[in-house]
Amino acid sequence: MYAKGLIPQQTKEDMLVLGVTDSKKANNLVHVIEQHLESCLTPEKAKQYFIAICLVLINKQHHTLTDIATSMLHQIGQSIPDDATSICSIPDNVQKYADIMKQNYKHQDVVSTDWPPRIGRDFFGRLALVEKQDSCTQTKSAWHLLRGQVDETVKLAENKKISLEDVIEPTDNSLSLRVVIDGPPGIGKTTLCHKMLHMWSNGTLLHQKYDLVLYCPLRNSKIAEATTIADLFEYGRYEVPVVAEWFEKRNGEGLLIIFDGWDELSEQLRQSSLAGSIIYRKQLGDCSTIVTSRSYASALLLKIPNLSRHVQVIGDTDTSTDEDICDSLCNQSGSSSSSEIDSSDNTVAIQESEQLDLADENSQLALKLIDDLK
Repeated sequence: MYAKGLIPQQTKEDMLVLGVTDSKKANNLVHVIEQHLESCLTPEKAKQYFIAICLVLINKQHHTLTDIATSMLHQIGQSIPDDATSICSIPDNVQKYADIMKQNYKHQDVVSTDWPPRIGRDFFGRLALVEKQDSCTQTKSAWHLLRGQVDETVKLAENKKISLEDVIEPTDNSLSLRVVIDGPPGIGKTTLCHKMLHMWSNGTLLHQKYDLVLYCPLRNSKIAEATTIADLFEYGRYEVPVVAEWFEKRNGEGLLIIFDGWDELSEQLRQSSLAGSIIYRKQLGDCSTIVTSRSYASALLLKIPNLSRHVQVIGDTDTSTDEDICDSLCNQSGSSSSSEIDSSDNTVAIQESEQLDLADENSQLALKLIDDLK
């Protein structure tokens, strides 16, 4: 900025002073820019100065700065010059590999409707995602889940029910994202991963700031025992070495890696694997990661410095279970009734808009199953 004449020399020297926090330096820089904008004689001069600041940020080739500057330019109706666009665009090989991965992820076995989905005709994926505000509730949650009391887990004061989009929502700090997702075996953690991959492929993933998303199943020995970044690429192509090198040079910026199945690693690999080094920010510090694990093996992950989010995947709540049973069994008989099952306060009531035929065998079976579950 100083080289472009956008800030005074004193401000440049202040940025080089040792012992001053980055936050304080940033606040000082913003204050200087605000003062300059206010001192501009005409709105047009202020606009040109603001555009010049944004272009400097874009030319730094920093992914986050580029996103912020581009967004600000769009808000004032300013297009990005061609030369600036070429600077912040990713290489052709990287884009080509990302496009190939999007096609692969689109064909994975997961429904494309809103999460949580109905998975096929006879299986349901209505899972609740709970953000753990306090790791001290882990024992309480495990006890409730062991007894099948899913709703009690959600009701814990330290827990907060969240949506899929909340899982990868950026945090307030500037560190790359570190998310731990745990839950009992077979609950749907891998399906959750596939859903996120599918959303990224279709451009429907909120906070879509990633140039590439890699899915790394740790049950795959090649990935579990990887020694280089290129080894983590499950789909091998000739572009892989170039793509891996590009992200290494950027310290992982713009890359999201989903490590699925931390519990699949041996104790030794949890301590020494490349996956562990990345998760703990010892390598590719600017890369974002999501790690799934069975609950019994996630204790070590919860000690990650500056962990962004701990999410627990739990099963159906009482209400959705009742609705699933009723819908599945009643629909088999072709019933068009719009009756609803209300299980609040552990009671079962039938709210009629069309009288439900209780003589219908499937309807009675649905009510019996729900009553048995209570």
